[in-house]
Amino acid sequence: MASRLIPAPDNLSPKISPFWHRIFPVNIDIAVKTILGVWAAYMFANIVRATMWSPQSHNHSLEYYIITAVISITVTWALYRLLLKAGESLTLAVIILTVPTIFLALATVFVSNSLLAYPAPMLEYLSASHNIPLEEAHTFFFDAAFTNYLIFLGWGGLYLAMANSRNTEIALVHSRNLERLTRGSEIRALRYQISPHFLFNALNSVSCLIMDKQNGQAERLIDLIADYMRSVLYYDGEDIITVEKEVAQQIRYLEIEQVRFPSRLQFEVNISEDARQWKIPSLILQPLIENAVKHGVAQTSVPVCITISATIESGRLKLTVTNTGRVSVIGSKAKGTGTGLSNVRERLEALYGPAAALITGNGLDDVVIATIIVPSEDQIFKDYAL
Repeated sequence: MASRLIPAPDNLSPKISPFWHRIFPVNIDIAVKTILGVWAAYMFANIVRATMWSPQSHNHSLEYYIITAVISITVTWALYRLLLKAGESLTLAVIILTVPTIFLALATVFVSNSLLAYPAPMLEYLSASHNIPLEEAHTFFFDAAFTNYLIFLGWGGLYLAMANSRNTEIALVHSRNLERLTRGSEIRALRYQISPHFLFNALNSVSCLIMDKQNGQAERLIDLIADYMRSVLYYDGEDIITVEKEVAQQIRYLEIEQVRFPSRLQFEVNISEDARQWKIPSLILQPLIENAVKHGVAQTSVPVCITISATIESGRLKLTVTNTGRVSVIGSKAKGTGTGLSNVRERLEALYGPAAALITGNGLDDVVIATIIVPSEDQIFKDYAL
């Protein structure tokens, strides 16, 4: 399954020039969008208010709004750089958004109005441009500074919230990727623990046939083993394959075992059409088939039929392996039985968590039944689809 990559920091994007990297070293998109957005909204609101509600109390030109916007954006950028100094310290960020930001707000109003008033005194300019008495110009100045302070404070809170949200998302994705890699390694380890076990048994069968002078059967068995291992290695790296492919691999395995037990081993396969393309862990059926052969076929002298079936029930895949060997699995301590089943359970838990299960038991006439319940792909742990 495809895994979601950790998003690269936007300041490292090759589409952004080194100049802008120096101006906005961190979270350039968040900083630029919030700074421009906040001040664009502020200027738009002022223009609408001056035009529609109080045209007589304002006498501002386009020059006023341009100068005010440039200075306000520049000062907000300075606040952005100050907040970078805080790093991950919330206390330091709060301190920066109090006293230093108050002085930045005062400086913004003072510089912008001084430039607009030049060469006249700033207070006289405020009095004339806003149609207020000269003695009230000081009050207007501090009111404007307080408004700017609230805007700076709001922008700072917005920026910190968005930056923290991004950092949290990156950390979460990173954590999930590490967990996914760990889980993938665990699944591969369990898978390769199964394959050598099968190979050992198969080669031992070849040895027995050669010792019994059954060279033709030994040659056929070697061909079957090669075909089986080729199919396994071909899908190497694919932890998840379709039911159809998995069952095809197990048929090859059973054909190998039929060479060992030509008169005792029979098998049937029943797969519903809607289950063929269902995704399952590769080789998940192998231990169940091995147990059926080892403890069902090998331990009896009568014919044994192993049946593999796959159906969809209540939105879940039901994989069943039954054998008529009549060997009870309830409380069984037969050597080798527990390890294979434990591997299956561990793989299911590693991939699906509690959404999947392996159930073993005895049916009518002590027929041994092993059932795997597997959810659909959209129910697999979310980090497998990130």
